Amino acid sequence: MDYSFIALIASVFISRYIQLGAFKTLTDEDKVKVLSGSIVRLSQITLITTVLMVVVFYFTISQYPQMFRSISVSFFALILLQRVISYIITRKNMISNGIPEIYIRKHFWAWLVTTVGVIVFVFLMVKNLY
Repeated sequence: MDYSFIALIASVFISRYIQLGAFKTLTDEDKVKVLSGSIVRLSQITLITTVLMVVVFYFTISQYPQMFRSISVSFFALILLQRVISYIITRKNMISNGIPEIYIRKHFWAWLVTTVGVIVFVFLMVKNLY
């Protein structure tokens, strides 16, 4: 069994659980703010690009195992850059929309869980190959 995918999937589910718990604590007015177009659109784009990057990484490393180090370092750098930039933009949008700080903090924890899951995924993928 490939534990790298289990770690990645578990981190996504844990992150979503944190996110849903935080969402339930919001007032109806704040829920509308969180679901504003720009925040939701950025979240969707980030999820799609992260999934695409993971798929490309998996197939690239499977096809070119001799280049695992350069592929892994490149992927790791790109995914971290993408994750950090999306978090900064999302946080900025939440603050400008007046989202409560408690939700923003829980959003950070959800983001961190997913980011750690992706890091563990890369580490285990490379470890499994070599």
